[in-house]
Formats: sequence, C-alpha cells, structure tokens
Amino acid sequence: MNIFPILYCLSIINRDSVSLPHTHTTLSSSLTFPPHFPAKMTRSHLCLLCLLLSLVNFAASQDDATIMQSLKSTLHLTPDVDWSNPDPCKWTSVQCDGSNRVTRIQLKQKGTSGTLPPDLQKLSELIVLELFSNKISGPVPDLSGLTHLQRLNLHDNLFDSTPANLFSGMNSLQEVYLDNNPFASWEIPETIKEATSLKNLSLVNCNLAGSIPDFFSSQTLPSLVSLKLSRNNLQGGLPSSFGASSLQQLYLNGQKLFGSISVLQKMTSLVEVDLQANTFWGPIPDLSGLQSLRLFNVRENQLTGLVPPSFTGLKSLTVVNLTNNCFQGPTPLFDNSVAVDVIANTNSFCLDTAGAPCDPRVEALLSVAESFGYRVKLAKSWKGNDPCGRSWLGITCSGSNDVTVVDLGRQELTGTVSPSFAKLTSLETINLSNNQLTGSIPTELTTLPRLRTLDVSNNDIHGDVPKFSASVTVLTTGNVNIGPVSPTGWKSFRNRI
Repeated sequence: MNIFPILYCLSIINRDSVSLPHTHTTLSSSLTFPPHFPAKMTRSHLCLLCLLLSLVNFAASQDDATIMQSLKSTLHLTPDVDWSNPDPCKWTSVQCDGSNRVTRIQLKQKGTSGTLPPDLQKLSELIVLELFSNKISGPVPDLSGLTHLQRLNLHDNLFDSTPANLFSGMNSLQEVYLDNNPFASWEIPETIKEATSLKNLSLVNCNLAGSIPDFFSSQTLPSLVSLKLSRNNLQGGLPSSFGASSLQQLYLNGQKLFGSISVLQKMTSLVEVDLQANTFWGPIPDLSGLQSLRLFNVRENQLTGLVPPSFTGLKSLTVVNLTNNCFQGPTPLFDNSVAVDVIANTNSFCLDTAGAPCDPRVEALLSVAESFGYRVKLAKSWKGNDPCGRSWLGITCSGSNDVTVVDLGRQELTGTVSPSFAKLTSLETINLSNNQLTGSIPTELTTLPRLRTLDVSNNDIHGDVPKFSASVTVLTTGNVNIGPVSPTGWKSFRNRI
C-alpha cells in the first residue's frame, strides 16, 4: 500500500479550516459532496475522509488477493500458467482495475484441473469469469454476490452440480455458457428471471431435465436473443412465452420434447431454429412473418401436413432440414439458393419430384386429414400418390380405382368432419363413428351421388342433420348435442327464457 497519502494527511492535521460552498462540490474525480454537506471542514477532516476511502479500497483489494490465493490453492495449474507473483493482478490470465480489484479471470483452454473455492462470490468487481475447456471438477460455487459479472463461461469442464440460486441477483449478466459438463440432473432455475440483462444462454449437453419454463418472454428477459438447450433430457412442449420473445436463435435439438410447433409463427425475430430429434407433431405453421429466418431444422420428428407455400417462399432461407418426418402432399420446391435436406422416402410425400402435384384423390383425402389435424397415424399410412394402390388406412377402392369407402371408425380422431369428402364423388360409405369429432355435419356431403351410409355415431357433433336423399342411412346416435341448435346456441336460447 502507498503510504504517501497517510504521511500527507498527518502533515496537515490541525491546519486552518477550508470552506466549501453549499453546492455539489467535487474534491476529486471519485469524491462528490452533496448540497447538505457542511460548509466548513478542516483540511485534516477532508484528508482523513479520503484516507478512509483509500483504506476501504485497500482492504477490498487485499480480500481479492486472499480469494485469488484460495483459487490458486484449489486448482492444479499447468506450467505455462504463472501465478507465482504475490500480486494476483500480475498473474497470467488475470486482470485488475486501477484499485487492484480483480475484474477478469480468463484461464481458458489450459488443461487446468482441480476445483473452485466457495468464496469466489466475494470477488465483487469481477466482470468476466472464463474457465472453459479445462478439467475443473466439483460444484460450481455460489456466485450470487457477483453483481457486476457480465460473462460466465465454464463450458467443457467436469463440474458436477450447480447452486440452487444460480443467477440470483446477477442483473448485469449478459452471457452464460455451461455446455458439456456432467452435472447431476437439474432443471432450468427460476432465478434466470433475475438476470434481466441476459443476451445469450447456452446450456447444451449438461443433463437438464424437466420442462422449459414459461418465462422467456421479452417482458421478463428483454435482451435475450440466443437460447441453446440442445442435447439434454427436456420434456413437454414449447412454452407460449416464446411467442412474446425476441429470440433470434433457438436450439432445442436432441430432447424429449413434443407437441405442436405453432408458437413459431409468433417468433418473428427468429433467424435460426433447430428442433431436430424430438417428437413434435402437427403441421408447419404459417411462417411468412419470419422474414429473417435462415436456418430451419426439424429433422427426425413426427411433423405432418403439407409444407406450406408461405414457408417455401421465404427469401431469407439458406438451410432447410425436413428429413425423417411424416410430411404429406407435394415434395416442397425451394429456391436454388436454399440447401435442402429432404431425403427421398423419409416422409409421406405423394411424389419424389419437388413441386409435382398430387393425384386429385390424394389432394381430397389430405384435405380430409387436415380437418383431423393431420394425425400421425394417418400420415404414416397415407403415403404415395395412389390411395388404391397400397394399403391406406381405412380406404377401399373399386376396380376402377375410385375411392368408395372411408372407414375411420375408432381411430381416436379429433377435429371436425371435412366438407372435402364431397370431392370424392365415388364415395359410398363414410364411417367416422366412435371418435371425438366436434362441429356439425357439412351440407356438402348431401351432394355425394353414390353415398349410401354416413356413420358419425358416438362423437360430439351438434347442430342440424342436413337433408340427405332417402337412399342414404345417416347414423347419429351417441351425439348428445345433435339437433336443431349447437351447444352455444342452446345456452343462448336458455338464457333468453
């Protein structure tokens, strides 16, 4: 410690007092007096105050030195890391500020082993902690006292656990990388919400379990643009808060996630999305609003339905991966500038030639499937361009390859009865019984010239039964709300009584 300020203060004690105006008065670049500060103060008082501040800073820097010596003692350093000087500010990969407070520890890719001391959180001026690509093991210590920390990078080590209050109080934190550590199973902590400055969060391959919490909106994490949670054990669906986020990168590949990807439609800032190797189902939503989307990877899921033109027409696309799903309809045709991964016979497209239209019978049946939500079971069975040429679930054809029967009873179908059945003019029998269908019977079905049987029994269909010809048998038993009014209309009717 420099003793000159002490000697100087001692030399001026008991000298004349100095007057200070009743305004904001600055003694130095680091000491400002408020308006209510006393107007008269002796030079000795001022000097003692400055000395006190110097002592506080000196004590803090000494604390930092003690903690750094503790860190040195718990790590096994390689010969190329020189931490021999008594002053940690002169160590390899360590930086300090003008007050000798440690601000950066960037001991990366050094082959360092050992553990981290529990008092690391007392380095209260630390801005960057980077220890990635080493062999450091044990627990990640409590870092909640590091309120100035902006970057935490511990990826590719051997850490085995994280503290329960990870991210607590760390409102300056902007970047976190904990990838490729063999942590005990843990869940995404609620305390992430306290890291309100967070921009990049990467927790790849670090044994995360549970579901993705529903707090990733811009209201909670306004700066978050990159979320990478790949190759963990996460389950459940995509949270609705994604739709209110400003995420540009979303990497969730290699999980146990499932359900619809419809929330992507609202994520208009997305540039890259990787959902490969999960169990997502349903169709690709309308992504026409994602004008910056470049990478779209949904390989190895159970996505169904037609690949929409609103997606294939995106001018920003550069990479698209659709292989190993259950997509139906025409093989999508993208611009020549797009690198497309759609391996033949790994989906349920009607033809392998990109852009070639499907047979009209296939188009009609796919429109029917749309009303059921493009069920995976149907998509796996309804492949190719000839519904009569192979075993399509529930489909029977005549000798002239006309579809005569659609028998989808007891298939656990949801959705509604499609008016597109009317496009299959050769239909004789439609059996949709014992499912969970809602809505009403479309009047378009009355135009089918050969129809003899329509069975919608044991569903939840409501409304009037359209008037069919006398030759048609319509079975509606087990639909408790079928009749002249829908459930909503019946409720309104009762309210008027």
